[in-house]
Amino acid sequence: MIAAAMVEKKRRDSATSHNRPDGVAPLSVMWLAPQLILMAFAEAFNLLGLLEFYYKEFPDNMKSMSTAMFCVMAGVGNYLSSALVTTVHKVTGKHGRPNWLAADINVGRVDYFYYVIAGLGVLNMGYHLIVSSQYQYKEKIQGSEEESKLDIELNASKK
Repeated sequence: MIAAAMVEKKRRDSATSHNRPDGVAPLSVMWLAPQLILMAFAEAFNLLGLLEFYYKEFPDNMKSMSTAMFCVMAGVGNYLSSALVTTVHKVTGKHGRPNWLAADINVGRVDYFYYVIAGLGVLNMGYHLIVSSQYQYKEKIQGSEEESKLDIELNASKK
């Protein structure tokens, strides 16, 4: 999102400095390629990692629920995204200033919105690191249970 914010700032500065009547910035559309490629790779790795985690960690009789869980999380994410946009509209459009997501993109500050999303991503990453450091994998738990059963059986056979 930082890349998107930097490209948006360059686009907005170009549009306001050239001051064309149609408001179009004289920039190539290829300026969007880096941010779209980064977002595509991030989404692909996220999807693959999440589905692999679900398949490995869900109980055997709930494996098919993993895909449904992914779809539910995508839906919840869309609702949260809508709530974020509504909140930005309400909070930033005060005191006679246009909001960041104004209808005229050259008046709005979409780059600030991208920075807010990047900040939320950093907070989410911090939360993820805290939670994932406390997580115990299913294989690790099952392995320790099998070792304890083995110890009990060995002790019983020694007597």
